[in-house]
Amino acid sequence: MRLIIVLVLCLTFLVNACFAQTTQKSPDQQELLNRLDALQAEVEQLKAQLKERAPQTQPSTTSQSPDSTLSTRQMLQDADRHSQMLDWTDTVAGYAKGKGFFIRSEDGNFLLHPWAFIQVRNATNYRQYGKNGTESDTQNGFEIPRMKFILDGNVFSPDLTYQFIWATSDTTGNLGLQDAWVRYHIPHTDFAVRAGQIRDPFDHEQIMFGTRTLTPERSIVNNVFINGDGVVKGASIGYGYDSDSFFRTEVAITDGMRNINTTFQDFPTNPANWGAAGRVEVKLTGKWDDYSQFTTLGNKQTLLVLGAGADYTEAGNTGALMHVVDAQFGIPNGLTLYGAFLGRYTHNNTGAIGTNGGATGAAATHDTYDTTFRFLAGYLIAQHWEPFARYEYIHVDPSEIPAGSPHTVIQDITVGFNYYIFSHRAKFSAAASYLPNGSPVANTLGDLLVTPNGGNEVIIQAQFQLIL
Repeated sequence: MRLIIVLVLCLTFLVNACFAQTTQKSPDQQELLNRLDALQAEVEQLKAQLKERAPQTQPSTTSQSPDSTLSTRQMLQDADRHSQMLDWTDTVAGYAKGKGFFIRSEDGNFLLHPWAFIQVRNATNYRQYGKNGTESDTQNGFEIPRMKFILDGNVFSPDLTYQFIWATSDTTGNLGLQDAWVRYHIPHTDFAVRAGQIRDPFDHEQIMFGTRTLTPERSIVNNVFINGDGVVKGASIGYGYDSDSFFRTEVAITDGMRNINTTFQDFPTNPANWGAAGRVEVKLTGKWDDYSQFTTLGNKQTLLVLGAGADYTEAGNTGALMHVVDAQFGIPNGLTLYGAFLGRYTHNNTGAIGTNGGATGAAATHDTYDTTFRFLAGYLIAQHWEPFARYEYIHVDPSEIPAGSPHTVIQDITVGFNYYIFSHRAKFSAAASYLPNGSPVANTLGDLLVTPNGGNEVIIQAQFQLIL
């Protein structure tokens, strides 16, 4: 078959060459015309032979060599199939500055935004009486407090959004589900409903994403009393989050604090029976987008927002009511201020700080109340440098700490700075914290250790953050 095709091509070339010669030279035109007629006859004969053999060269349905030639129909079908697989004319993919990689339909009804981030930290902890009751103790090392993989976006409509977050443990490195929710904004209204594992609508610092805080680590109040990100299982209804309304609120029915990735069962099988939470925020000036971070990096307007929230969690015979009021103020690319009061009242409390205090049966219980204050200030310089300071005051109910413990008050004085290489996507943070009375509780995320005999405690953190 291949030989015949080659012969046809050769003869065609010769015919064309002869024709060209007839147009350039004319000494013996009759002889040239005779040769041309002979060549054309041979070409017609070869074409006829090729047509007769064509059915024999079709691929066999019972036996086919790997090198056999595809029929025209098969080639067309294969090309059509590949063209359908590559038909992405209604899909847009790329990288958006400040947002990351994305895949989106042209009409915006479908959006997939995959991203991840890592925080790498070197931490040092010094305790005055941290060893053998009288000796000082210093520990230093590297850690990865946060490594998360996130998928978010919308499906079928921009009103139907989702977010899934898998986070590694800061102590084991094991990957586990954290946030996982679906949210539907009711069209032509300011209402939306959300369900899954959500951020408890309670405290502003706890709701804020861990990459957008001012300090390398959240406050002790946030990490100990509110359990860090404060993720809970439940469903909520919100108002005002899909518009520029000056007022917004969200209320939720949950399974209680510290109760995620569990079954429906109550305490003591799981950490809590049920819970409820709600938060109200009033924007006096500024943009809501600027309220999602403590820094004023990139802000275009002066920001002032007042907020308040509450969370009730029931565990067995124990009920804990937390309540918070807070305020945030910021001048574009300059000063930022944040302050909050948080209190926790617990009925029939038998747990230590950082637990739900759950109790059942006739165990000896107490009613307790904890008082906390947080103040945070920072000042952005030339879009890159940002010195900051933080002060925390925590009054712990004596019933929540071991008898004879020297701790009833925890104070945290922190100073440090951020250097923004590429905004939050690549930044370096450093901080030094001084606890004049130490702490009766440990927290691995905050590099906080127990000082059982009192004494000073110093924590130094140097951290690099990268968002992909």
